[in-house]
Amino acid sequence: MTGGDAIETGEGDTARVSDQKVGGPPGKRSRAPTAYHGVAPTQSQAQPSLPTRVFWNGLARTAQLLGRGRFLGSDAVAAVTCWAHPRRTAQCAARHRRADPSLSRRAARRRARASYREYYRTCIDLVWAHGLRSETVYRLHPLDGWENIERAREEHGGGVFGLAHFGNWDMAATMALSHGLALATVMREFKPESLNRLVVWARERRGLELFTPGRAARGLLHALHVGRFVALLADIPEGGSTVEVQFRGGPVLFSTGPATIALHSGCPLLPVAAYRDGGHYRILVEPAVPTGTVAEMTQRLADRLEALMALAPDQWYPFNPVWTDER
Repeated sequence: MTGGDAIETGEGDTARVSDQKVGGPPGKRSRAPTAYHGVAPTQSQAQPSLPTRVFWNGLARTAQLLGRGRFLGSDAVAAVTCWAHPRRTAQCAARHRRADPSLSRRAARRRARASYREYYRTCIDLVWAHGLRSETVYRLHPLDGWENIERAREEHGGGVFGLAHFGNWDMAATMALSHGLALATVMREFKPESLNRLVVWARERRGLELFTPGRAARGLLHALHVGRFVALLADIPEGGSTVEVQFRGGPVLFSTGPATIALHSGCPLLPVAAYRDGGHYRILVEPAVPTGTVAEMTQRLADRLEALMALAPDQWYPFNPVWTDER
């Protein structure tokens, strides 16, 4: 998933839409997840080269064998980054302090360093999560708020998950898929093309249905129609319509995509966060935000996401300008 991709409500080209109906999630926490097997979306034709796939699989296996030791390298990279870029680290600390005025300057600097550390751990876990058995993810990484997902599925046939650049949004998708939820999302293209092909392949291998950025609304609406949930990042918009909301201590532009898709589909908009909680990840699914205008729903989404961020504030990554008054 990517942040705030362009999502328009008109006709447009989409990528890889599956027409399969999907099954429901397991009914009890003790059952092994089975629902999404056999309903994976159509895969991209342009896969990475065989050596690249072998190398990626080897990295994933190594990361899994290392356990928490996999973070030694990423933590070192984070420490070097903070040392080599003191100005950027100081700016990150200032943003943390604006979001939480109770922080002292020293505590804000500690939180900034922790944000870099958590971000690089998230990058490592993009590899680590590749190839994890869904049963393992289901058993070790809890999902709270399942009743909100059930309500959305029973009353509307699906729902729109609204997330922010907080915690690990890729792990959120992995955990949802392990619970039998078929997901669709929008992903911007990375450069170089070889990296983009690798990321697309890795995400599709886990069962994600990916759409190209820009004018993807038709495909996302279709995905909801056939029983998938749609997951979209709302903050840090990279194109498409936006609205200014109050978020983390100031005015921020949020993508209107999540609220627009929810209103056009008639499905609820559910705020979601996935963050590291000790030795595992935890995903939280909030009740649906009340229906209103696009601007009203987007502000309510921002309020809910801000409250979720307070659970693990060092897993927010304000490395670049956040508020419209600092751009």
